[in-house]
Amino acid sequence: MKNNKGFSLVELIIVIAIMAILAGALAPALIKYINKSRRSADVSNADTIRTACQTAMSDEDAMVAIGSGCTATSVSDLKANYGAFSSEFKSILGDSTVKSKYFDKGNEFTVDIDVAANTVIVKAGGSQVSPEP
Repeated sequence: MKNNKGFSLVELIIVIAIMAILAGALAPALIKYINKSRRSADVSNADTIRTACQTAMSDEDAMVAIGSGCTATSVSDLKANYGAFSSEFKSILGDSTVKSKYFDKGNEFTVDIDVAANTVIVKAGGSQVSPEP
């Protein structure tokens, strides 16, 4: 007759040690993947903001409202304080606040608009995100 008592304590400790080694080896790769995903999402959001600004600038009333442009303005500020430009920009981008998850964690993107040069640069944490440098 066979007597089955289950796993010994040594076998259980060996299995746990192997799992800990594997988790330790995979953790840096997972962290790198998560950061790459956050960076990619930020670049995509910045491109969307830039496109919304350029589209809003195509409206003549919006161009008059923005004047010669603005520097280091948050997305919320663009949606609220520039009259016809704000209305056009908000209708394109929507009501949601877009915040950075990689470059400037938890803070809004800032936008530099130069009407004379017809350029829009989106930054996060002082770093240019769109167009990519």
